[in-house]
Amino acid sequence: MQQSWLKHGHQRDLVLYMLGWASNPNAVVHIDPPGCDVLAVYDYREAQILRPGDLAEYRRIYLFAWSFGVWVAEQYCKQLPFYRAIALNGTPYPVSDEYGMRLRVVLRTMRGLARVGMTPFNEKAYGEGRSVPSGPYPDRSIDEKIDELTKLAEWSRETSSSNIHWNKAYIGDKDEIFPPAKMEAYWAKVGLGTRFTSYHYPFADPRIVLDNIDAP
Repeated sequence: MQQSWLKHGHQRDLVLYMLGWASNPNAVVHIDPPGCDVLAVYDYREAQILRPGDLAEYRRIYLFAWSFGVWVAEQYCKQLPFYRAIALNGTPYPVSDEYGMRLRVVLRTMRGLARVGMTPFNEKAYGEGRSVPSGPYPDRSIDEKIDELTKLAEWSRETSSSNIHWNKAYIGDKDEIFPPAKMEAYWAKVGLGTRFTSYHYPFADPRIVLDNIDAP
């Protein structure tokens, strides 16, 4: 589990991103929430619990969890006192016939990575004609991404539970990775679920973050 501070200037509030599988901070580096430090967490090949003492300096912590990052947050951030928790294109049950991706789809993705690389996945996740967000953070190898997906799939099948009080859950209407109908089936149980225009990647429009941040 890697952690990268995108902004660390002694602000009173914190935006914490739990990013999706195979992503890195380039996914959110273009978003600048006013009055907030920004921490991006990604690459979940090794688990690490985030505890309240790690971020005790902040008045408010805003969580934005994307895709598999929703599950990671449920398991490894459940002790944090979130001021607001936002789920984006994911559920606490990512490998699930009812609420997430079918196991055979995840396995097919893993097999395809070794053969054809990331292009087919990226076209679905980011939309036809779009490119993966670029920036200062280097990409990781295919082997590392396969290892990460293998571990996430195994861990989430063994242990999936809801521990966080989510304030909002956004469901991309063009998501081809997490089926929107399955996300709706889960989030409706807890009275959440807001459709928005998006592929699986939710951060193309910074307002999905900025509109959920209170004024400094």
